[in-house]
Amino acid sequence: MALLPLPPQSSLLSLQHKPQTHFPNPSPACFLPPLTTTLRSKATPFTSFVLRFSATTQDPALQVKVQDQQEFSKTRLIAQNVPWNCTIEDIRSLFEKYGTVLDVELSMHNKTRNRGLAFVSMASAEEALAALSNLESYEFEGRTLRLNYAKPKKKRAAPPEKPKPVPAFNLFVANLSYEVRAKHLKELFSSEGANVVSAEVIFHDNPRKSSGYGFVSFKSKKEADAALSAFQGKMFMGRPIRVQRSRQFVKVQSDDSSQSDDKSAELNPNLEQEAVD
Repeated sequence: MALLPLPPQSSLLSLQHKPQTHFPNPSPACFLPPLTTTLRSKATPFTSFVLRFSATTQDPALQVKVQDQQEFSKTRLIAQNVPWNCTIEDIRSLFEKYGTVLDVELSMHNKTRNRGLAFVSMASAEEALAALSNLESYEFEGRTLRLNYAKPKKKRAAPPEKPKPVPAFNLFVANLSYEVRAKHLKELFSSEGANVVSAEVIFHDNPRKSSGYGFVSFKSKKEADAALSAFQGKMFMGRPIRVQRSRQFVKVQSDDSSQSDDKSAELNPNLEQEAVD
């Protein structure tokens, strides 16, 4: 058997991760078998590496393909290259030849011109397939339709429920001590068992200083009238307070507005200044 010529020694070394031990003046007969063994041992892991690499690159692609197929609806179709002057009724009439049309969405560029894109929902997968088979590449008003399955229509999340507006009955409280804060005012009017929705003391800015009056809100007219009688002229932090109905005695507000606050006078344009005098 004829022996193949050996490649240069530098080429053999490049195929190996570690340099081989060389013997002085080796003869071809004793040098060839070790080289053959070395090439085989190096070829085996290299081939295995290629096979593993191919497997890892193909598996995600297959998974993505399966996922894409699962994402598409079997009853919802997308039609492209729709004539620009086409209407929803035109699309519906065209697709109704192949089954029941549940819904048609036409993407509009403006009030009179669409974007050449429509979504059609059929009643069953069989009807959708029939429409797809018959209308793909169909000439419609001078344009060639392009059809395919579309992704399912996304369900819009229900908007968060707004707090229900509830009426509050407001009393105006004047001649307050400058040390009075909203929490003090709320504690005072809650002491009789009334359901106080909110309390606030009005402040002047620059410098920030109490104006000596505020507002107290109740959930019912009965509780507000009872507080008006019970606290009129009552001593509170060394001063007899004056209580009367606010100009906005009945005011609609959110149900979650039960917090107390100390507000600046500039934020309340309809203050009852005459009660302060």
